[in-house]
Amino acid sequence: MSKIQRITDFQHKFSFLTPSDNFDLYFNRFLSSDLGKIYTAIPFDDLVLTFKIKEFSKGTKNYFSPKGKIALMFLKHYACCSDKKLVEQLNSNIDYQFFCDISLGHHRLTNYKIVSQIRCELAQNLSIEKTEKTLFNFWSNYIENKNSITTDATCYESEVRYPTNQKLLWEAVHWNHQQLKIICKALKLKLPRSKYLKWKKRYIGYSKMRRKTNKQRTPLTRALLHLLKKLNKILDSLEKQYDFEISPNYYKRR
Repeated sequence: MSKIQRITDFQHKFSFLTPSDNFDLYFNRFLSSDLGKIYTAIPFDDLVLTFKIKEFSKGTKNYFSPKGKIALMFLKHYACCSDKKLVEQLNSNIDYQFFCDISLGHHRLTNYKIVSQIRCELAQNLSIEKTEKTLFNFWSNYIENKNSITTDATCYESEVRYPTNQKLLWEAVHWNHQQLKIICKALKLKLPRSKYLKWKKRYIGYSKMRRKTNKQRTPLTRALLHLLKKLNKILDSLEKQYDFEISPNYYKRR
């Protein structure tokens, strides 16, 4: 006879969650799952020390422990879903709760932004070299080729981007305008008039467009070139008219 039964066949009420009575039963079932095997393969205590996460005795107590915060980030990639979907699954999946060191019982998490808040908190203390060293020390017995590094071909540097003419021109205009403000403030001069704010709004609107046609690209490029030329002339005249010291990096970038 099958042990699996339909809920409609029951003639009495029963409790879905009894963590206090059947904790060992549920937790051992969790450890036998694929997610449980990942759980046992992660050095959570060492990672907590690496990220320097501490429990604060004062103030509101966090839902997630330091261990649970790190586990939540692993679970985010394991589930391959958005922050909102992750919270929804965490509310209903007891295995996910075991993984994140949390027991919701009859309660529910409603603030799905807590995932991004924890991600930002961990990002502030992230040291890739220390984290890699912690994981390597824990997994070294299972690594065959310890002197080789394998990288996904789709990985790329986060600082590398596509340098369009408009993007580079705007950065030049913005930097020159910021230097102009600093110099005028130091010399106690009134900031010269320019159309910087006008073209700042137009550039922001342009950068948000998904499709950028030549009809939109050409006038913006022409305007930024004209504004850059104007700012350069103002800076040239200030450098000749007044005697002030600026770092060599300023002249190099100019």
